[in-house]
Amino acid sequence: MLTFSRRISDEYSVRVRFSDRSDGDASQPTFLSGERSDLTVPSQAHGAEVFTVGRPGEGNGAACDALLTTCPGALLGVRTADCVPIAIYGVSFQNTPIVGVIHAGWRGIRAGVIDNAMRQVRGHGAEHVRAIIGPHISTDQYEFGAVDLGEVVAVVGDKAEGHTKSGKPALDLGAAVREQLRRNSVVVDHHICRCTATDGRYWSHRADRDTERSALIVDIKRSL
Repeated sequence: MLTFSRRISDEYSVRVRFSDRSDGDASQPTFLSGERSDLTVPSQAHGAEVFTVGRPGEGNGAACDALLTTCPGALLGVRTADCVPIAIYGVSFQNTPIVGVIHAGWRGIRAGVIDNAMRQVRGHGAEHVRAIIGPHISTDQYEFGAVDLGEVVAVVGDKAEGHTKSGKPALDLGAAVREQLRRNSVVVDHHICRCTATDGRYWSHRADRDTERSALIVDIKRSL
């Protein structure tokens, strides 16, 4: 797994993990089998619902596309195969950590899943929120219909417009996500610019109709 660790206070850090094919299919019950009881993964609906996890494993299978927690030891996950996995993290004035995961496909972006998640993060009093954006399909590979593209552009602006390598209209998912994070005053710490449709390390629904999934997993760790 591609793993990042970020110190968010004197007491806490956040661990961010992105799986690939070598880690197995994240949609199978054997994935992360040793940590399964602490893991919450939603039943993703390509909408804007956000669930707050209060204890490890709570809400597993909940119908939503974003998870938040302030609980150390709770593992939050989302599954992807072209959509954008986003890890967010920050700390409140009371030194309470908060982390989250967001599954951002074009329907979720249109529905406002990023905005909704950030409203709830701010409701916890978190400031100076940062994000890591995971691998997703590139603009070169993401031909998009004019009507649907127009709906996304109406939400995030023309930065979401792009073209495929053959010059056809395309959706720039990465730019759409970055723009919505920017509007919510979230600093992008890192963007993993790997295209799931062309990089053999990842599954792709769009390119190969894969049914397997990769995962983003985030948790709060107490710093030593």
